[in-house]
Amino acid sequence: MKDNFFKDLKKEVLEIKDRNPHLSDDSAFVAWFLRAFITEDEKQAVNSLTGQAGDKSSDSIFTDHDNRIVFIVQGKYHSHKHPNEPRSHIVALADLGRSIVCERSEAFKAILNKANFIVQKSLEEARSFIHKRDYQLVLRYVTTGKISDTNIEEGESRLDEFDNARFETYSYKDLMRLMQDYIEGAAPPVPTISLPVQGTEVFSRSDNSTGITSWIFTMGGTEIGNLFKDTGVRLFARNIRGYLGNTEINRVMKSTVKKEPEFFWYYNNGITIVCDEAKQIKKGTSNIIKVTNAQIINGQQTTRNLFLSGKNDAEVLVKLIEITRDDETNKNQYSHLVSEIVSATNWQNAISQSDLKSNDAEQVRIEKEFKKLNYFYIRKRMSKSEAVRYGANKYSYRISKAELARAVAACTVDPYEVRLGKDRLFEDDIYSKLFNGRKTSEYIAIYWLYRYVSSWSKGDDRTVYAKWHVLNLLWGLLEHDLKKNLYRDQFRKIVERGNRFYRELQPLNKLIKESFKLALSFYRKNKKIDGKMQEARDFFKHINFHKKFFVFYKKSSQHRQKINSQIKLLLNNIEKSKEE
Repeated sequence: MKDNFFKDLKKEVLEIKDRNPHLSDDSAFVAWFLRAFITEDEKQAVNSLTGQAGDKSSDSIFTDHDNRIVFIVQGKYHSHKHPNEPRSHIVALADLGRSIVCERSEAFKAILNKANFIVQKSLEEARSFIHKRDYQLVLRYVTTGKISDTNIEEGESRLDEFDNARFETYSYKDLMRLMQDYIEGAAPPVPTISLPVQGTEVFSRSDNSTGITSWIFTMGGTEIGNLFKDTGVRLFARNIRGYLGNTEINRVMKSTVKKEPEFFWYYNNGITIVCDEAKQIKKGTSNIIKVTNAQIINGQQTTRNLFLSGKNDAEVLVKLIEITRDDETNKNQYSHLVSEIVSATNWQNAISQSDLKSNDAEQVRIEKEFKKLNYFYIRKRMSKSEAVRYGANKYSYRISKAELARAVAACTVDPYEVRLGKDRLFEDDIYSKLFNGRKTSEYIAIYWLYRYVSSWSKGDDRTVYAKWHVLNLLWGLLEHDLKKNLYRDQFRKIVERGNRFYRELQPLNKLIKESFKLALSFYRKNKKIDGKMQEARDFFKHINFHKKFFVFYKKSSQHRQKINSQIKLLLNNIEKSKEE
């Protein structure tokens, strides 16, 4: 695994140097880390490099304005070994961070005096963002060497007293895991693979009007399973789902492989692979198709089950589609065609509207941005064990796409839409309103408000059905303030540390409790509709009732005063907590 890691890393570093010949190995290594785990824009990563004498422990200073975070990265690239990093290097980065976040400026000025001009300017700008605009500071010491636990603890301890700063280290072992994450995210393409044809029959079709070439042929089940064994989950990056686990269809599939392998070709829908380039090579009895940047967009469950079955005698129908992407038109065609093929062919396990949006650009953006804030976003339907395979256990919080959609819908459109079911929220007309490119921290603020409201709704059927209207009302009342950077980001920080900020969050709990009282009063006074008494589950499932509920809130002076007073206290507590 060690040799593979250095081989993979060296390849990444060399490719960055090919595109940026002026970079040293060390600088290219830092640029790779930035591109892989902080910003996907390689140009931004390279432009953030300082990489020269007088860099004062900062090989890169990158500011993420969307998430209001300043990243300072110090990198050490040892291409074939992993020596121990000296204590002085670890402490120097931690002390730099301390000088930046500390109110007193003497230590910071002393560091600036010894820094080169580029670093001086970048550090001054970073300090300004942190002190004047409430940005966070994240320091990362990244090395292919080793870092002792003692040195890590010492570095962390120098910033323990500051809530707006984090000191993180990534040693050789950490980078091995991160490289796996990087690969599983399909950011590097799948390497060229060989598809051995079973038998002699290969149907080939070239379409001059589209430039698309296709092949249909048969592969052995063991060879299909080996594709996953050799390349891992990045082979399915463009698939709309993860592995679904022990479903009925998957159980039947495994049984067929074991008991009736000779009939598998007839029972199974086969797999569909798209690629950038394919070439058939015949040598004697050997017949293979070499494929570049392959993606299995239909047949993940089949591939995974064949892998789990080990060596077997099953045969599988394969459809291979070569789609060139040498210009913008072809790129658009590729994206459209892949999306349509996925939609048209993934029916052996039931497909949903939610599944079809799994690879939408906004979903991918949310996933990557959430990771920066320590949230794992489950944008694809998958089993729990599959989520762990994708790294869910490395993050403090997990949010599913469906859960976020319900929360955002209840807050921003008619709660009636939520009651129509999950798939309704992923139909184009609603989806575009929910996932409209809003700031990541706004998604998270909505999610936490949803969690608190959901918690208070338990124990009474009436409040369970009323919760979407309560959530809609509260977001309507809090939205103006929670869209401000000061309140939104600090709200996230205190709800994440709920035990520590229990007192500060009491107004939120009282606010929600009072809002549910208002909702039940609204129900009692209006539950007779068209001469019939409505159950809560039916009452709160009417179009535009959120508007009537808001009017009721405006007219209910006693409830309104209590709600507004708690909002004022909550906002005051959020602002004060920033000073602690």
